[in-house]
Amino acid sequence: HLSAVERLPALGALSALLVLVCVWLHSARRLFECCFVSVFSPAAMHLVHYCFGLAYYVLLGLTVLSQAPLDGHHVYVIGKNLLRQARWFHILGMLMFVWSSAHQYRCHVILGNLRRNKAGVVIHCNHRIPFGDWFEYVSCPNYLAELLIYVSMAVTFGLRNLTWWLVIAYVFCSQTLSAWLSHKFYRSKFVSYPKHRKAFLPFLF
Repeated sequence: HLSAVERLPALGALSALLVLVCVWLHSARRLFECCFVSVFSPAAMHLVHYCFGLAYYVLLGLTVLSQAPLDGHHVYVIGKNLLRQARWFHILGMLMFVWSSAHQYRCHVILGNLRRNKAGVVIHCNHRIPFGDWFEYVSCPNYLAELLIYVSMAVTFGLRNLTWWLVIAYVFCSQTLSAWLSHKFYRSKFVSYPKHRKAFLPFLF
């Protein structure tokens, strides 16, 4: 079955633990950004969309937990110190997670500052053309960073976890669609919008 991709017990337990930590940190950061960084328009989110988001993150955590190797009703672990069993993909995955998360945070700060004055006070909710960081390459670098965050977790799983690659496929499709719609909006609203910018993937799409 799909949860039985990685059967090196110690590595599987450590991978699941690290990815679970990543999911928690990512969710906590996004909550912080929603409360203190982003400036949203007056439009309200549809109740169905809101409920779907809540269910998605609950199911995401359960998906990670399902990847932990089980010995009966307990997680199968060899030795007392999991961190000593870290491999190159654990380290690379965590570094990628920090790197992509930092870029996503910067992009959200840039978007939030477009609606604030120099004192940090919100002065309007209009759309403006963002510049800086990955905005120089794509219209929606925050969506690109989101995809890379999930890819970093796939690396942490050792690149062999089919279940997580299915999660990435969903994230890729949803973020690509959102990026394309936003890119189309920017180009229709601003005549001076940079023509070299792509929607989602630098130099490609």
